[in-house]
Amino acid sequence: MENCLKVVVLGGESVGKTSLILVKTKHKFPYRKIPHLADPTIVRTRIDGKSYTYSVWDTKKIEECEQLHSPAPSLTSDVFVLCFSVEDRHSFSSMVQKWLPRLKVSFPYVPVVLVACKTDLRSYPSVSATNHVTYAEGSEVADQHNCLYCETSALLSEGVTDCFNLAVRYADLNLDKGENSASDCFCIPGRSRSNIHVQMVRPPEIPPDFEVESSTFSEEWLQTLLDGKHFDVTFLVQEHPFSAHQVILCAASGFFCRLFQTENIFTSIPSPVSSFSRDKKSRHSTVHIDSSVSPEVFRILLEFLYTGSVFQHYEEEERRELAMDLINVARMFELIELKCICENILNEREYLNPSLCSTICDRTGRRMRDLFLNCVDTADVVFIVKGKRLYANKVVLSTRCDVMTRMFSGNFIESKSELTEIEIPNMTTESFLLFLEYLYSDHVNFDSADVFEVLKIADMYSQKRLMTICEYCIAQKARLWTLKKRTDLVFQMLLCVQPFHTVNLVSWCLFELSKNVDKVKNNREYCKLTEENRRILESRGSSQGDKAQGSQFDPHTAERSTCVIL
Repeated sequence: MENCLKVVVLGGESVGKTSLILVKTKHKFPYRKIPHLADPTIVRTRIDGKSYTYSVWDTKKIEECEQLHSPAPSLTSDVFVLCFSVEDRHSFSSMVQKWLPRLKVSFPYVPVVLVACKTDLRSYPSVSATNHVTYAEGSEVADQHNCLYCETSALLSEGVTDCFNLAVRYADLNLDKGENSASDCFCIPGRSRSNIHVQMVRPPEIPPDFEVESSTFSEEWLQTLLDGKHFDVTFLVQEHPFSAHQVILCAASGFFCRLFQTENIFTSIPSPVSSFSRDKKSRHSTVHIDSSVSPEVFRILLEFLYTGSVFQHYEEEERRELAMDLINVARMFELIELKCICENILNEREYLNPSLCSTICDRTGRRMRDLFLNCVDTADVVFIVKGKRLYANKVVLSTRCDVMTRMFSGNFIESKSELTEIEIPNMTTESFLLFLEYLYSDHVNFDSADVFEVLKIADMYSQKRLMTICEYCIAQKARLWTLKKRTDLVFQMLLCVQPFHTVNLVSWCLFELSKNVDKVKNNREYCKLTEENRRILESRGSSQGDKAQGSQFDPHTAERSTCVIL
């Protein structure tokens, strides 16, 4: 049974509390307009191996909450998250002198987490170093009022998840050890309800979430660069060799795309390439880089081409020094985005780089698919699917798929031949081509595809992220089915997906079917469900019946001191 908690976020005007909530619940920062969140947002998560469901409530600016000294049901909470901005000392002083004491008087047994927002502004030149609230000041106030303290930056997504996890842990611990609330309002959920006659109404069950796994595109290509397997390009920079791969260089850079296609040195002044040669038999290229480019700077440039980002393991001072050298090299290789990233670092606008890097990775994936997927001239792998030949590259397949990595390494036949032919049985050409498109571009378009077959291929090749994308797509289409047919269709869908590792979709199907267990049991194919799924379905169905009986409440027979907490 999950723990249902209520988290109320308080704070002065423009301290950043709404942005904090949006980054946590919607995973996006409101750059243009800050909305007012009138309705609470439900969050489901696991903390320390324990499942929680909690609602996050936004409030108006705290200056309008005069009812804090006279508790109101709208402010009842299992934990308060009290926010202030590090750039606004007035909000900090008001919180210390006014609102913390009021909360402690009105809600003595409700825990409070003190949260510093907008910590990224401390590094801005426009904010005086003597004006912002320091970590030591915030921590000291928290200790004085017996609160927990944490710092966040919604813009940079730093500390946001830790903040809410801390609040939920704090609230959960207090539910067990607190005494009855000092407030006289029976609607306030006290820490102990032994003296209050309360008819508890069980909250409605929340359908399982479909969380698409985060992309690992750049991390996988960085690992391929470090491993140096299947490389077909060697750069010589001041006699230092660097191994690379033509597919990623051409996809990430128009300069290298022209170089490898025409085999001519680009004639810019100064030219970054002093000589270029290619072995026609092995297709291996050797590129001599001009001596004006240092090996360290060129290594960073290569990492940018593979990942779309730079300076992941450098201190701030080193980043600024190398950024100045990298700007000149970026001009020589016509890498406009790299130049922009370096300028952001020098101009203290580094917070803009993550979104820019994400855009670069997406573009690299699309160009890799367009340039090299199903290209006969550059392929070294041929998949034969129902008599049709699909051409691909070992380096892409090995980078993106662990099953393919093992296939093209070691003592397997596929690892020894220059042009490997692999026959794929029992699959359609369209579905397998869609799977290959995902490996190349990290994206997939299901407009005219058999999603179930793509799911089967993704499960066969252990592509967990593609599986979560398929699960989400299937569930979205299922939600459009009419209520009359939904039970039968969801049941058939469950039979199709239960052999695969589709945890999210199976949970969603069981949740939908639990609303009509009797009809499901009468289905002829009910015995085809796994024993585990039948057990879960029947237990959920029985709990639904208990919930319907337990939720009946007659206000005329209740005592006056009885209230219903929703």
